[in-house]
Amino acid sequence: MSWDRHRGDPSAAPEAEPATGQPIAVGPGEPERARLRGEVLLGALEERTEGARRHGDAVASYAFATAVELRLDRDACLLVREAARLHEVGKIYVRDESHPAAGCRLARGAGVPELVCEWILHCTERFDAGEGARAAGSDIPLPSRIIAAACEYDVLLGAYTGGSLAGRRWALIGVIEEAGKLDPMVVDALARVVERASEGT
Repeated sequence: MSWDRHRGDPSAAPEAEPATGQPIAVGPGEPERARLRGEVLLGALEERTEGARRHGDAVASYAFATAVELRLDRDACLLVREAARLHEVGKIYVRDESHPAAGCRLARGAGVPELVCEWILHCTERFDAGEGARAAGSDIPLPSRIIAAACEYDVLLGAYTGGSLAGRRWALIGVIEEAGKLDPMVVDALARVVERASEGT
């Protein structure tokens, strides 16, 4: 997907301000550093769980498009994409709900930018809070909320006959019905992305 416009997406390139009104300060070269440092982690995860890279790449694509839709600036969108690609690397070592914390530690140890590590840590937090929640609502970093919605969509898409048009619609309905778990603003943005892509097929 190109930055300015992807196939089937009529939206123009976003402005510099994200939907929250709070810019995300991305350091020079951080998206590329996240990609390069995260590659070894993705390789290890794929060895442990076949298909993990495909899921990570799919979530990265949906997260990037959603970040663009929410008008985050260019470098922030690129960094969200890399964080989404790495969101399950903690499963290299643990398979339970503690994998975001493990992923955060692994990414930090691999030299992945700190923002990405933080977003990984919070990517399974419920928007309406949950047992043992570290954060809820707008206290969850926006990129983590984007990754959560993108991940949910890809998981449901796999359950509804892959990338068929009907499957995409059912998966989107499933995401929309996750009331409370996901940020409604992010879900709305993801829905616009999916609907435009569906219209282009």
